Amino acid sequence: MESQDLVGDDNFVIAGRRAERLAQHGATVVGISQQAGAAGLCSLWLLVTVTSASRSTTLVWFLLTVAGAGVAFTSWIRARQLHTLLPYTIEAPERPFQVLDKAQRRTIGRQIRGKETVTPVTARLVRATHLSQRRSTRAALPPLIGMGLGVAGFAGSLIRTVGGWGSALLVLELATAVAVTIAGLVEANRRNRVLAATEHLETL
Repeated sequence: MESQDLVGDDNFVIAGRRAERLAQHGATVVGISQQAGAAGLCSLWLLVTVTSASRSTTLVWFLLTVAGAGVAFTSWIRARQLHTLLPYTIEAPERPFQVLDKAQRRTIGRQIRGKETVTPVTARLVRATHLSQRRSTRAALPPLIGMGLGVAGFAGSLIRTVGGWGSALLVLELATAVAVTIAGLVEANRRNRVLAATEHLETL
C-alpha cells in the first residue's frame, strides 16, 4: 500500500503519513469495535439486573442500567454512521511507530509527552499522533459514559443481594471515574501544549 511512498522518504516522514491517516480516518476495525463491545457489556448488565425492575428499592438502579445501555447503543450506532468506530488493536501496517527503530521511538515518545523539544523533522509525526489520540479519545468518551452508567446501575442492583460487594463496586467505580477524569484533564493540557509547540515548526 505504501511501496510507492517509501522511495526517498525517511522513517519519520513515513510514520508521519501513517499518523495523519489515523488522525483523519481512524484505524481499520477488524472484528468487534470498542463501541460494540461497550454495547454488549451494557446489554449483559441489563439482562442480569432486569429482575430489579420489579422492586421499588432497586428500580432506580435498573433505570440507570437502562440509561447506560441506551447511551452505549446510541454511541455505537452514531460511530458507525460517522465512521469513527475504534478497534481494540491497530494492525501493524497502520501503526506509525512500526517503521521507527528503538532510539527513534524513544525520542518521539519523549517529545509526545512534552519531555523533549519537538524538532522540525519530528513535528509532523508528533502533531499527527496527538490529533489521532484526540480523535480516539472523543470517539471513546460516549461508550465509556454508557459503561459507567451501566456498571453503576449493575452495582446498585447488587447491593441488595450481595451487600458489601455491590457497595465496593460502586466505590471502585467512583474512584476510577475520578482518576480517569483527572488523568484526562492532565493529558488534554499536555496535548494542547505540545500541539501549540508544533504549530510554527517547519514540517517535512
